[in-house]
Amino acid sequence: MTHRAPAPTPGPALALPRRQPPPAWLRVLLLALLAAAAGAASVRAAEPAATAGARQLLGRVLPARQAAQFILEPLAADNGHDAFEIESRGGGIVLRGNNGVALASALHRYLKQYCHCELSWNGGDQLRLPACLPPVPEKLRVVSPHRYRYAYNYCTHGYTMAWWDWPRWERELDFLALSGINLALVIEGQEQVWINTLKTFGYTDAELRQWLVMPSHQPWMYMSNLEGYGGPVPQSLIGRRAELGRQIVARMRELGIEPVLQGYYGIVPADFGKRFPEAKVHPQGKWGALKRPDMLEPTDPMFARLAGAFYGAQRELLGRAGFFAADPFHEGGSTTGIDVPAGGRAIHRAMQGGVWVLQSWETNPRQAMIDCLDKDRLLVLDLWCETQENWRSRTNFNNTPWLWCTIHNFGGNVGLGGRLGWMAEGPAQALADPAKGRLSGVGALMEGTGSNPVLWELFFENAWRAAAPPLDAWLNDYARRRYGASIPAAEQAWKILADSVYGPPPSRIEYPINSSVCARPSFKPEARARAMATTQPNYDPARLVQAWKLLLDAAPQAAPSDGYRYDLADVGREVLAGLGTRCHGEILAAYRAKDKPALRAASDRMLGLIRDMDELAGTQPEFLLGRWLQDARSWGDTPAAKDLCERNARELLTIWSSTYNITDYANRQWNGLLGSFYYHRWEMWLKALNDSLATGAPLNDAVVRDRIYAWELAWTRQTAPFPAAPHGDVVSLSRSYFAKYVQP
Repeated sequence: MTHRAPAPTPGPALALPRRQPPPAWLRVLLLALLAAAAGAASVRAAEPAATAGARQLLGRVLPARQAAQFILEPLAADNGHDAFEIESRGGGIVLRGNNGVALASALHRYLKQYCHCELSWNGGDQLRLPACLPPVPEKLRVVSPHRYRYAYNYCTHGYTMAWWDWPRWERELDFLALSGINLALVIEGQEQVWINTLKTFGYTDAELRQWLVMPSHQPWMYMSNLEGYGGPVPQSLIGRRAELGRQIVARMRELGIEPVLQGYYGIVPADFGKRFPEAKVHPQGKWGALKRPDMLEPTDPMFARLAGAFYGAQRELLGRAGFFAADPFHEGGSTTGIDVPAGGRAIHRAMQGGVWVLQSWETNPRQAMIDCLDKDRLLVLDLWCETQENWRSRTNFNNTPWLWCTIHNFGGNVGLGGRLGWMAEGPAQALADPAKGRLSGVGALMEGTGSNPVLWELFFENAWRAAAPPLDAWLNDYARRRYGASIPAAEQAWKILADSVYGPPPSRIEYPINSSVCARPSFKPEARARAMATTQPNYDPARLVQAWKLLLDAAPQAAPSDGYRYDLADVGREVLAGLGTRCHGEILAAYRAKDKPALRAASDRMLGLIRDMDELAGTQPEFLLGRWLQDARSWGDTPAAKDLCERNARELLTIWSSTYNITDYANRQWNGLLGSFYYHRWEMWLKALNDSLATGAPLNDAVVRDRIYAWELAWTRQTAPFPAAPHGDVVSLSRSYFAKYVQP
C-alpha cells in the first residue's frame, strides 16, 4: 500500500509554555503511543511470532502517527479456524489474531469498517485518516469459515508478475495478508533449483539455461506445456530471481502466509533419455506447436533419485515447505505406458509428507491417480467455479479436500465485466450446501490481475464470512471507501454498473468481453482478440454510458481519489471499446456496399477512436505498456539481455510466442499497445480496404493478413520506448471524449 502523505515531523508540542496542558488531541495521541509501546513490549515477550510480521506491515501501510495507535496481541485459534478481534482500549485500537494474517485482516477490517478507507489491489489507496483514530464501540470478533484462502494461478506469474521487483512484491504480499490469504503459489527462483538439481546429473549451466524458459513464459514450463523458449536465460537473471524467490518466501512466512512451492512430477530435458538409456522416459507430444517436456516414468528408480535431488535443492534455496503444486498431463500430455495410479503414488511419496496441490481443469486431476492417495495430504483447486463448478459434477473429487476458486480474468485482458454478485454468493452457497464434501476454502486463481478491482474486493471478503452481504449496501460503502466521501452520483453509478456490466450473464462467458479494437482485423462479423471470448455485451451499453456520466458528475468531490480516477478512465475506456466493436461492423457494411465515402469515414472513426483510447489509458499508471517494458528491461544486465527481456515481454501480450501464435490472447487496452500495435494493424488493413474500393482491384485478404503478421513479429523485436509514467488529466479528457462520442 502506498502512503499518500508523509508522516508528521515533531511539532511545537516540545515548546509549549510550562504548566500549559497539551491540547486534548495530543493527550489522546500520547496515551495511545504509551499504550501501544506497553502493548508492543508485552506482546513481543509473549508471542513474537504471531505479531512481528503484522507489526512491520503496519509500518509499511500506515503513516507513523496512526500506526502507533494500534496495539497487537495474540489470540488463540477458534477450533482450528483463524480468528481476529478488534476493540478500543486506553485511547488505542487493539488488534488480536492467532497469526500474522489474522492480525493484518483485523487491521484491514478496522480501516474499512470504522475509517471508511480503501486499500486497493489496483487503482490506488484512499487513506484519509484522522490524527486520532476513531474508537470501536464494542469488541468485534470474526472467525474465518475457511481453513485455506489461496492465491494465484500459475499463469498469474507470467501474465502479471513476470517482471516484478522486490518493492512491487512487498506491496503485493502485504495486500494478500490484509485480504486474509494464507496460502499462495510461488515459482520465482525455480530456475536455480532446476540448475542445481540437474547439474548433479551431468548437465552444464549453459545447457540448462537453454532448456529453461524466460519469466514471461515460465509458468507454462512448470505446467508441462513447453520448454526451452525465449532464452537462453541470462545467468544474472537466474541469480536475481533466486534472491527474489528467497525474499518472497521469507516475507510470506513472516506474515503467516504458507508458500506453495513447485513439486516434481517427472519433467526432464529432451536428451535425458539418451544420457540415461536405462531410464523410462515418455514423450509428451506438443502443446499447440510447442514441444512439451518429456516425462520420466514416476515408478522408475531414476525418478526417486531426481525427485530427491530436486527437493533437496529447493529446500536449500527456499527452505522447507508443506505444500507442493504439480500438474502432470495439464491440458493434454500422454499417459501412454504410464501406470497412472502407481505414478501418482510415486509423485506423492517424493513430497515426503507434504500436501499435493492440484488444479481441477479439463480432465485433471485424473481421478484414478488421486483416488489411491492419502487424501488428507491432497488439495484440489476447482479453478473456474464462477462458471463451471467441477466439484458438483465430480462428486467433490471423491471426498478430496478442495477449494472454491475463481479465474475470472483470462490472459490479463483489460475490460469491465464479471458476475459481481456471484463472487460472494457462489462461495456462500457452496459452504451451506450439504453436498459440499471436504470444501476447505476459497481461492483467487486469476490468469492476470490489475482489472475490475471491485470484483476482487468483494471476493476476498469471503476469507472472513460465510454469507453474502446485501449487494446495494456493500456497493455504497465501497464507493464511499474508494472515493473518500458519500457521493450520491457515484453510488448511483455503481448501482448501474452492478445491474449492467457486472450483472449475471445469460450464458457461459469468459471474461472480460473483448473489443474488436484489440483483434487482428478481419472480415469476421465478430472480430475478437481472444478466440474463447465474445465481443457482444450481455447488457445494454447505454447503461454503461449513464454510469460514465454519473462518475463525471462526481468529479468535484471524488477527483482527489486515485481509485476514482482509475474508475473514471476504466469506464470511459470500456464505452469507447464498445464503440470500436460497433465501428468494425460499419466498416464491413460500407466495404460490402462498395460505398467509398462511408468506408473512408468509418475508417477514420476507428483510427481516431483508437488514438483517443490510447490517450485516456495513458492517464493511469495501471494502463501503461511503457511500465511493463521498463520493468522487463530492468532484469537485463547488458544491452543484449535487456533486449531479450523486452522481446519476451512484447511477445506475451501480442503474438504470445514466435513459434505458436496465440495472437492477442493476452491483449491489453493499454497506452502504447493501443496507439502503436493495435492502431497500426488497423491502419494497414483499412488502407488495403480503401485502396481496393478506390482502384476496383479485388482485395486479397490472405496476403494482407500475412503482411500484418510479419509486421507483428517485427514489432516484438523493436525496442522503441513508450511512456512509463501517466500523462494527461483523466477528468478533462473524459469530459472531452464524452462530449465527442456520446453527446449530440
